[in-house]
Amino acid sequence: MDIWSLKLQLATWTAMRLLCVFSHEATVKESDLKRCEDDQRVCVTDLRDCGPGEPASPQEPLNMSCCYRMSHGSVTCEWTRESNGRAESDASLIFSSDYTIDSCQGIFNPAAFLNVTVRIWDYAAGREIRSRPLPVFLYDAVKPPRPVLSLRGSTEDSLVASWRRSDDAVCRLRYRVHSAHSWIQAPDSVPAHGDQTLNYTIKDLLVSTVYSAAVACTEEAGICWSDWSEDVSARTLDVAPSRPPEVCYSVEKTDSGGSFRLHLMWKELALRDAGGRVLGYQVSYEPAKKKKLQHGCIKNVTEVRTLLVVEEGNCSVTVAAYNAAGYGPAARLSIEPQRWTALPPVRHLWVSSSFPATKGLRVQWQNPKVPPSIPPVSHLVVQWRSETRPSNSTRWTAVDNVTTSAVIREVDPDESYLISVFPVYNQQCGPPRSLPASLQQGALMEVVQLKVVGVTKTTVKVVWVWQRKAGPIRVHGYRAMLRKDSESHTRALWPNQWQLTFLRLNPNTEYSLLLLADDTSRSIVPVRTDFDEVPAVAAATPPLLLAVIVLIIFILSRTLYKSYFFPHISSPLGSSAGRWLMDPNRRTTPERLVLDLEDFQVTGVLGEKSLITVCPNSHKDLYEDLHQDIYQGFHKDLHKDLHQDVPLMSFVKPSALCLVTEYVLAAPVSVEQPLVSPQSRRADHREEEVSEGGRFPPVEDEEAALEEETAAGLILCDLAASGRGGYRMTCEAEYVANGCPTVV
Repeated sequence: MDIWSLKLQLATWTAMRLLCVFSHEATVKESDLKRCEDDQRVCVTDLRDCGPGEPASPQEPLNMSCCYRMSHGSVTCEWTRESNGRAESDASLIFSSDYTIDSCQGIFNPAAFLNVTVRIWDYAAGREIRSRPLPVFLYDAVKPPRPVLSLRGSTEDSLVASWRRSDDAVCRLRYRVHSAHSWIQAPDSVPAHGDQTLNYTIKDLLVSTVYSAAVACTEEAGICWSDWSEDVSARTLDVAPSRPPEVCYSVEKTDSGGSFRLHLMWKELALRDAGGRVLGYQVSYEPAKKKKLQHGCIKNVTEVRTLLVVEEGNCSVTVAAYNAAGYGPAARLSIEPQRWTALPPVRHLWVSSSFPATKGLRVQWQNPKVPPSIPPVSHLVVQWRSETRPSNSTRWTAVDNVTTSAVIREVDPDESYLISVFPVYNQQCGPPRSLPASLQQGALMEVVQLKVVGVTKTTVKVVWVWQRKAGPIRVHGYRAMLRKDSESHTRALWPNQWQLTFLRLNPNTEYSLLLLADDTSRSIVPVRTDFDEVPAVAAATPPLLLAVIVLIIFILSRTLYKSYFFPHISSPLGSSAGRWLMDPNRRTTPERLVLDLEDFQVTGVLGEKSLITVCPNSHKDLYEDLHQDIYQGFHKDLHKDLHQDVPLMSFVKPSALCLVTEYVLAAPVSVEQPLVSPQSRRADHREEEVSEGGRFPPVEDEEAALEEETAAGLILCDLAASGRGGYRMTCEAEYVANGCPTVV
């Protein structure tokens, strides 16, 4: 009912504005009237109104009514007039009678019958307009006295108005919400009889709302209404809230282990859901597992947030709104503090203003990027409160999860606000993003100290500082631009950022870094990217690689060429024995022995010839076999083999015999001495036999044995007693190292 009445009044007012219908009122007292000299039947307030007026003055029919106030001795007339949008600037009343008027001071009396004319001077049109005379019988035009109204009974959607009349009359009632400016006219007129108390029920009202009402009456046969009574206010009753509040929570771990801070926030219920005035909210906490020292708690709060310190473990929380009519349904939360995870906030918050075009603040943001492990955003909350008056209540509005902007209209132009936006993940509150703003300027933050802190071949890194805005400069957004001729790179700057990096730039290029407030440049900083070494390195790499390849080929070809065409040949000059043999001044000895290759020919038991090979290969096992066969078995079977005409080397395997180079090189080598004679070697055998306690069996004919030994070709090197009980082979190390001849 009230909504449709408001719409009807709005439509009527709009129609009146379109038709340019203006309502006017004028009041004249007896003491202000003067009689015209040229017409004794006319009284005016201005003598210029005397006479018939201008000949060309038109007479317009006006919707006019006049009332007589007996107690005041005055007449008040009201009229409406259609106009082209220009209101009259001057109007006056002219009173005339059919009889001669002796004095204008007694013209207003209940028995008087007067004709009332309205004179209008239209300054815009530059002409005078007079209405048609309105006949008025002052007895019938007496204005009734103002009634006295009271509001007594009330329900959640109605009020009972009461007043008293002493005579027969007809009354009408009007009402409005106490804070509203327009009145709602009651559709029914209330008839009244003499000395009767009248009651009227105003229906279809809002719950728990303060209304103002007034009443006016007119006599049953009268044409004038009384003045409206003084306004009387009353409130409709409350009803219990019909919906639970929308609650979300966040968890913060305390310094002391085992306890958590539980932050609860909720939105105020709408008037239709709150059932009237919300007196407060009841918050109840109950642990999942009750302990002796851990009890639940219940507390009442008047704000839309509260803080609870809870112990470790799961718990349940309920929040319910209440008013004078009772408690509403409660919102229930099941909370697991241990499983709380950090939630991402919204990104890139900014506030702009278009005042005075629109009386509101536009809040913009970007929704958070949610990983799969976190529940999706169910909705977002925009919250604002006064910065200068923190005691004022915090207001907020909720928007869906795809909305990235909201308009706040309930703001004071002379006030600054702290605006916060935080996402809600089902019943979990994400961290808020906040920004100070005002209707005059929008966001009260500005960018300063934009500078370059890092430059590479293709990137430029810049930083800046956000500070509270000092001057009345309205900015809808800040941007950083890196520009070179027609090439430009633009990035938006947001209060949650302090640095950014421009990518994919040209190396060794001069750029201009600009700070833009909307489209206005605030500062310009020159910057040059680094020189790119890649082209120079790329240009130098092929020749360098080609030179390396040529060098490698040259070295390899030289080595292969020398190996095939100039092989290494052993030179006697590389051996001490060779140099001794070639020395013309060498020392002579009484008897010399020279190696004969035929001496290396060995005949086995079966009469087969085998080879003795001296090679540089290192074979440990072969060395051990030779050691066992030659040095340990030699002295046991030597004389036996000689007397039986068995070749001395028959105990060695008939395969090729190799004197290991490691053994030869490791043995004490006598490089300066010539090969010894059999007589000297025989003397050495005797000395060893005496010193070692007689290793060799006695030989009857030593000369014969020595001749057989020499014939067998064993006098290759000097055999001397070693420290291990065997014989030491002393040879020319250089000769063995410089070649490996094979003797057949």
